[in-house]
Amino acid sequence: MSSLIALAVIAGVAIVAYQLGRRQSRQELAAVQEEMDRLVAAEKDAAIVKRVSQQMEDIAYQQKAISDQQRDRAEEQSNLAIRNAARAEMESRAAREAERKANEAADVAEKERANAERQQEIALEQRDEATYARNVADTLNRRTQAKGLAVSSQVRREAGETEVADILAYASWYFLKSNRGNQYYSETFKSLAQATGGIPRYKVREGGAVNAISQVPGKPGQCVAATNYGEVEWLTATVNNGARRITSTVLLFDPAYDFRDVQVLSGKIYALSLKGPLCILDFKGDKVIVPLPDDDYFKLLPVRGRLLVAGRRSLCWYADGKISVQASLSKPLSAIVEREGSVCLFYADGSYAEMDSSGRIAEEAPLVKEVVTAAHYDKAGRCLLLGVEDGTVYPVNRYNRVLETMSAHKARCMSMDMLGSVVVTGGYDKSAYIWNLDNMPFESGLSFHEELETKSAGKRVANGKEVPAEWLVPVDYSFDGWTLAVCGDADGKSVWIGTSAGSVLLLNTSADGMAAQLYDKINRNLTQQEWTRYVGASIPYMTFK
Repeated sequence: MSSLIALAVIAGVAIVAYQLGRRQSRQELAAVQEEMDRLVAAEKDAAIVKRVSQQMEDIAYQQKAISDQQRDRAEEQSNLAIRNAARAEMESRAAREAERKANEAADVAEKERANAERQQEIALEQRDEATYARNVADTLNRRTQAKGLAVSSQVRREAGETEVADILAYASWYFLKSNRGNQYYSETFKSLAQATGGIPRYKVREGGAVNAISQVPGKPGQCVAATNYGEVEWLTATVNNGARRITSTVLLFDPAYDFRDVQVLSGKIYALSLKGPLCILDFKGDKVIVPLPDDDYFKLLPVRGRLLVAGRRSLCWYADGKISVQASLSKPLSAIVEREGSVCLFYADGSYAEMDSSGRIAEEAPLVKEVVTAAHYDKAGRCLLLGVEDGTVYPVNRYNRVLETMSAHKARCMSMDMLGSVVVTGGYDKSAYIWNLDNMPFESGLSFHEELETKSAGKRVANGKEVPAEWLVPVDYSFDGWTLAVCGDADGKSVWIGTSAGSVLLLNTSADGMAAQLYDKINRNLTQQEWTRYVGASIPYMTFK
């Protein structure tokens, strides 16, 4: 029983053990199986990984092959780039060299072009210089011919060949006018004067020195002359059969008077005697005698509606029939003139002063160094003319700047007048000079009228292609005595001249005006034979009519 039990036990144990062993074996088997499954899975994974690795390796090899190909290609590209770079560098160097050569060629071309242009400029300059030289030569030739024609005109006139003389006089003026010559060249001017009626002359009745002349305002061809022999005469210029003559009406004759100045104002004649009195006349001969204080009187000046009576050492005013109180001067006067409402006082010692509208006299710096013996102020041009002891005349502008030195008279300048740009002066050398200041070539290059308006000396660039104007030399007339009185006529183109020998003359001062008269007078041109004889073959034949 116990054996059965034991067997049963053993069997139970065995069964249990079997069961346990089986369970364990199953577990182990399961574990092994699991391990196997794991291993199989791992193997599969490994195989997969291997295959993937193999594929990756194959891809890597392929990539490597591609990379090798790309590297080879890159190397080829690099080599090609290097070769291209080298070629580009060579081409760049070649291009730079070509550019350098092109620039050098361009510089050479530019230099050659500049040289060609310079050569052209030189050629043009030489052509211009040649043209200028030819023009100068032609101009000087015509000026010279013009002066010869003037002399020929006077010779032909003396020979009685009036018609030819007139044409030659006009041709002389024309050549000078057209070639910037001085149409106030004496012989040309005188030939024009002869061709247009000559210079009318009148001798005062008693032959006293004509110390003063005054135009009759608004009456061309009329003046009043006063002498040191007490004569006051009313002169009238007329034209009869082409010839001009002067007739006279005596308004006053009294040898007790020594007239030194005369003025015609508002239809009245004011004649000033050296020691007084002041004689007031009308054109009918009626007179009023106004006594004057003691002095040596020499000038009458209309100033601001009154008449200033100037003596050598005093001044007084005449108005409404009365003489004001005499104002004494500190030193003797040599000349006096009114300018823009002020009175300019020139003293015998060379000093200078101005008197304002209130009568106050203030000494100023002298306008010129010499003693002024004659003064005239032209209101239209605002030009002050000063004549001095040695005969020189100075035009002075409104800024008190001396514009030029006009040297002509060989002795004291005594009287002067200005008509536009024409100045006429007279002096103790028995001469009168006619200056056309429009023809005066100032060193500044400015014209006379421009100089009048310039405060300080200016400068204009000269036109190198323009033939210079001929230097102005005045017309000179010689008379039978000192030229004591010069007065412009109301026509604005003539002057009356009075001399110490008692002569009164009427000069036409306009060369252009006389030429215009002469042009109307002549009725033919020179023949070819006359042209060759008087003008010459060097100047082409031309006509004037």
